[in-house]
Amino acid sequence: MKSLELLDYLSTKAGCMYMSDLHQAKNFLAVHHALRELSPDAFAVKEWNDAVWYITGEQHDFGSSDEAEKYLAEYIMNKGNY
Repeated sequence: MKSLELLDYLSTKAGCMYMSDLHQAKNFLAVHHALRELSPDAFAVKEWNDAVWYITGEQHDFGSSDEAEKYLAEYIMNKGNY
């Protein structure tokens, strides 16, 4: 799994044609499901911080992959209105 970067992984697992589709709320449910299948430790905290920034547009510096994953999952669920 580490051969893919986190954003590539999420894009592929969520069925997004383009990585930029990760920004779209209509894809958030699929992205959330992809997150649930993934152990936060599968990727470095830097990749998680980059994914949070890319998807949310918010710059954060989380200290652990787990913190970043939880933030991203909550953001997606709140913004996707699920």
